[in-house]
Amino acid sequence: MKRILISLLLASGMALALAACGGQTPPTSSEQDNTPAADTSSASTPTTEPMDLPEDFVLIAGGTFQMGSPEDEAWRSDDETLHTVTVSGFYMSACEVSQAEYAAVMGENPSSFSGDDLPVEHVSWLDAAAYSNARSQAEGLTPVYTIDGQTVSWDRSANGYRLPTEAEWEYACRAGTTTPFYLAASPSAEEANYYGHYPYLI
Repeated sequence: MKRILISLLLASGMALALAACGGQTPPTSSEQDNTPAADTSSASTPTTEPMDLPEDFVLIAGGTFQMGSPEDEAWRSDDETLHTVTVSGFYMSACEVSQAEYAAVMGENPSSFSGDDLPVEHVSWLDAAAYSNARSQAEGLTPVYTIDGQTVSWDRSANGYRLPTEAEWEYACRAGTTTPFYLAASPSAEEANYYGHYPYLI
């Protein structure tokens, strides 16, 4: 999805944002789009506000939206079939995980664009899952993932941090919009740090 692409570009690479799952039930989706996304982290459905919620976390209110894109959208991929998905509310970090935050937990900083306050990048999906588990353990929470080589399972009853599902990630990126990008049909290079010459029309 283009809106996911622009979120990644704004984050200068891998956008690792976290969420707290404590005291909550897992999110639901009418299309079972609840596999963890490859690009960020998030939290499960809040029934009550989780204890000790990090300051930068915000509640993404649940709702129903059209996941995917219409057939006439420019640069549409074959796997973007438009379909209705319902996502429950969840808590998500308002900002990507910084390099300082990542290094404090993992003891290393793999980023190319060095800066403590910059988003961590050059991390894989497995790195992000490992960070989620490590941060959960550091904060006395139960890790969400069991990682065995390339195989990862998700314990939805755990109260630790996790990555958002594909449906949650797209729902949050859309921010209630239906355009290819959340801010417009065609953002400019001044609005986002990217090569602003793609075939999108207003």
